[in-house]
Amino acid sequence: MTQRMRHALPHLVMLMVSALLYWAAMQIDTRAAEGGRRIGPDFWPKLVIMVMGALCLYEVVKRLVVKSNFTAEGLTGELHHNPAEPAPAAGEATPAAAGVAQATGQQPAQLEYPGRLLAGIAVIGAFALGVDWLGFFLATALFLAAFMLIGGLRRPLLACAIALAGSFALIVIFMRVAYISLPLGVGPFREISLALLRLLGVS
Repeated sequence: MTQRMRHALPHLVMLMVSALLYWAAMQIDTRAAEGGRRIGPDFWPKLVIMVMGALCLYEVVKRLVVKSNFTAEGLTGELHHNPAEPAPAAGEATPAAAGVAQATGQQPAQLEYPGRLLAGIAVIGAFALGVDWLGFFLATALFLAAFMLIGGLRRPLLACAIALAGSFALIVIFMRVAYISLPLGVGPFREISLALLRLLGVS
């Protein structure tokens, strides 16, 4: 087996898995979609599977037909330090310099944040336990804000603004586009959720 074929093999396997998953999605009962007047329960699984299959097909064609090993790095490809951290002071090693040091046999210091990792896990657990009590909107907003602050964002007001906007966008997507019911919360939190749904025109 050639090296290109070995690189393409995982994508070929996932392409076949995508075909099987799409076949399984076609068995979903769509009778509750009100005669085609709204998105059925099969729409989103099929969409995700189609995107996955298209990406796998792209990788296979890239490796076997175009014969390219290019790997996209995105916007982070040109970054020389974590944007959530202060810029390295003069004399400190950047990742590029660290690569040079590694090539010469010197091992650069690796930064680890076990406290942030544990805090992130705790926030995820708190979200899972508290979403039924707080409601999806408030729980998601708190989760996003906390996760950004734990990750190193040092602007609390910006984190709160992004969290509120992100939570609101998810509510719109889930309840106005995908027609997915979400937890409303209890007590005063439920009233906040109901007021938000009235604002969105969701009955």
